[in-house]
Amino acid sequence: MLFRPVVTSSASFEAMGHTIFVAGTEPVGPDQSCDFAGVAWRCGERARLAFRYWLRGRAPLCQVFSPAERQPVAAACRLGKQDIGAWLVANGWAYARPGGGYEKAEAVARKAKMGVFGPPD
Repeated sequence: MLFRPVVTSSASFEAMGHTIFVAGTEPVGPDQSCDFAGVAWRCGERARLAFRYWLRGRAPLCQVFSPAERQPVAAACRLGKQDIGAWLVANGWAYARPGGGYEKAEAVARKAKMGVFGPPD
């Protein structure tokens, strides 16, 4: 379990000396702008904020290496029974990495106009 996570992008965080990139996902760029029905909005900032609010105060369970190996790592992580990558992609706050297992979730998010694929909040 990684306590006190600090979100660094829409699909990564730091906790207990580890930098974790959520496996199977691609983050939304922090400066990325999205367009919905001709309205541009700052979806990169909103995606990171959505992940921060969702993760805040909780300790994800991730498979990471021993403390001596503190290199950034792509890891599958969970909050209870919830797969973090699946949540991010299904809600439109991260993209599915090709071959990462979340392609169908991204297609559903796009169709439902969730997160970065939808209107600004």
